[in-house]
Amino acid sequence: MKKSPFFNNCFSVIYDYFCKKKYIPCKIMPKIIDISKWNKELHVHTTGTRNKFIVISPKDEKFYFKSSLKKKNKDYKYEFWSEVIASKVGYMLNFDVISYNVAYFENEIGCISKSIIDEKDEEHHEGYRYIVEKYPDFKTNFKKTHSFQKIAEALKSIDSEHCIKGIIKMIIFDAIIGNTDRHSENWAIVITGKEIYQILKDMHSVSFWNKLIYNIHLTYKFRRRITIARIQKRYRRGYYKLSPLYDNGSSLGRELDESRINEYLNNQEKLIHFINKGKPDIRWNDKHLNHLELIRTIRLDYPNEVNSAINEIKQRYNKNKLIEIIDNIDKRIPPKFVEYTIPQNRKQFIIKYIDLRINSIIEL
Repeated sequence: MKKSPFFNNCFSVIYDYFCKKKYIPCKIMPKIIDISKWNKELHVHTTGTRNKFIVISPKDEKFYFKSSLKKKNKDYKYEFWSEVIASKVGYMLNFDVISYNVAYFENEIGCISKSIIDEKDEEHHEGYRYIVEKYPDFKTNFKKTHSFQKIAEALKSIDSEHCIKGIIKMIIFDAIIGNTDRHSENWAIVITGKEIYQILKDMHSVSFWNKLIYNIHLTYKFRRRITIARIQKRYRRGYYKLSPLYDNGSSLGRELDESRINEYLNNQEKLIHFINKGKPDIRWNDKHLNHLELIRTIRLDYPNEVNSAINEIKQRYNKNKLIEIIDNIDKRIPPKFVEYTIPQNRKQFIIKYIDLRINSIIEL
């Protein structure tokens, strides 16, 4: 009896997975999407010549496209790949990371991600907003005062201390990929229940006497002490959550040219020095620690959260799977963009770079 193509394909996938161990889940391998005929909605201005714009898919979904940075003395040709690889490594290790795929608009290639929120029912507020509400002087020196303490206190001030665990995981993820640009506009809070949020926001802005009347009415109606402030607090606990991680592209040595890639591949001591020299944007009070020092210091105050995240990395990390992801990440790139395939030595560097970082975190 002749087997159908469907049966043969299923058998092949199962055989590869269990016998050859070469099958990689589709969520880990990137899609290559032609968005040339999508509706280009908005150009986002940035310094240099990194192009960013919004596109609307045929299904009326909002996506964000960006190319690699290119300006005088800085041509980060493979930067968009760092975003895509970080996304797929994050998925492998069970971090809450936005899914980035490869896309091209006519003759321009880059990465693309779907909008984080459902705009009908959600709002997206960058961390900067909450830190400034708590610390107004943050506006004047936000580049050097973005600290774990400020983040934690800002979250507590909006009854969202439950998000601190996610912040810690974010810091650990950045240590894995070597992200040095997690500034206060590169993490965010997503608010669900947009309509309820607006009502509570309006109630917060009414006069003292109107608030008092509302509070008396609520207490009388429910026969116990219920205030607008308590309702707001409960709402925040249930409807405020840390956004999935996005803008992870300043990582994986994207700034390194071929000579430095080869230098670090051939000299592990220099590579380890390069890794240890890198520092995240987030400080510990006024101390600018490197990635590992920051995790080690946070663990003194949050041992359960840090240990839990590290234990999950131990369980999920598989170097062979990492190699498969990196080796196959650009296999389906269209011929006209073949110059953007990642050189083999850079792939080897990325594998070694991530592997060293993960093992350093596990050994903390």
